Amino acid sequence: MEPTFAEPEARKSRPLRLKAILQELHRYECPEVPNPSICKKRASVALIIRVRPTFPHKPVYDPKQCASSGRPFQECLENFFSQTWVQEGDPEILFIKRAARAGDRWTSHVALPGGKREPADSDDRATSARETREETGLEVDIDHCLFIGNLPQRLVTTTWGKVPLMVLCPFVYLLMRHDLPPLALQPTEVHSSHWVPMRGLLSPSLRTFERCDISERFAKKSSPVTRMAIRAIAGQLLFGAIELKPIESLYCDSNSITVLQNSTPGTWLARVLDVGWLKEDRGCDGGGRSLILWGLTLGITADFLELLDPDGATGLWTWPTFSPWDIRTVIWLLTHNFRSRRLQEAGSTSNKPDDHESCNSQIGGLDTTTFTTKITRRGEGLGSGLAGGHLLDGYTDRLRRAVIVALLMRLGFGAVLTFVLVRKYRQKIG
Repeated sequence: MEPTFAEPEARKSRPLRLKAILQELHRYECPEVPNPSICKKRASVALIIRVRPTFPHKPVYDPKQCASSGRPFQECLENFFSQTWVQEGDPEILFIKRAARAGDRWTSHVALPGGKREPADSDDRATSARETREETGLEVDIDHCLFIGNLPQRLVTTTWGKVPLMVLCPFVYLLMRHDLPPLALQPTEVHSSHWVPMRGLLSPSLRTFERCDISERFAKKSSPVTRMAIRAIAGQLLFGAIELKPIESLYCDSNSITVLQNSTPGTWLARVLDVGWLKEDRGCDGGGRSLILWGLTLGITADFLELLDPDGATGLWTWPTFSPWDIRTVIWLLTHNFRSRRLQEAGSTSNKPDDHESCNSQIGGLDTTTFTTKITRRGEGLGSGLAGGHLLDGYTDRLRRAVIVALLMRLGFGAVLTFVLVRKYRQKIG
């Protein structure tokens, strides 16, 4: 049964709005982000769009009208969106759920097709095409797939923003035909693929949080007992997320999935201690948990969605915090002035006139590793500046201090409570 969403009234005009955004993305290229001296890694992902036909409109692909080779981009785009089935269709984005692999930083995460750049790749775009082909079997360098442009590149760092990991480069593609063969998923890389409607991504009813285990980040080489204690005391990190409701999904062979996901701790003690509410969160399960979009992939998706529907894309991100109410309250109090100041700085920086043209600042995607502030010049379409990590610069340090303060307050409250109870007990028996 097809999922339903609370949709805005502008639903019918979304394909035409999509056309305008794709034109602008093609026209204005986002600048390249250079690698820092201590990090040479680069990676690329592909944000692939298709339009799902709705009843009673039959999809028709005419290579004489829409083939991307040997035809100007604008003509190809105009011909595609002039078709009735496209204008009445439902735009979708392709996501994958990565296979579960021990030691993989992004194991079981919902992601866009892509991966790291290899020496044989001519450029970052070539990386996105090769990785998409290897992971899903989908060719993007072909007549019925139109290359649109790129989204802001970003420097990816560790959770606390201390160590750069790579520069991530997102590219946008449009599939111009719907009658394609099923994807051929690479089982060692991909658990499943999912076509998700853009209207679902913009639905407020599907906003949620992703809970992340912090015990390995604080005590990476510690014992299961230590990690369990950290989880019990500090709880979990909370990040803004979207619950995905795909229209079409494809899963790898169940046998290969079982082998890949069978990575429980080796000792009986680890197996006993790493269960239930104290167990580490290993990501979404295709048959159990919902598909959750968060982190880097949410940031990239939000960059695109806010262009399509700025009002609907609001609230895709919230400041990272912790799950226990007392720690969350202390974090809110101790970071309030910092957060207000950062937002004010972002607004004042982006609202300065440049060559007598007005500008706006828009949040394009924020998680523990990256933040994007896009400056949209009304006179220049999508001319954008990238302020990687601007809002989170300094926030993670304050977050850590706030957690320490909250834990000290717990300790102090516990000591006072113990003193009062012992004193009353002595008075009672005395």
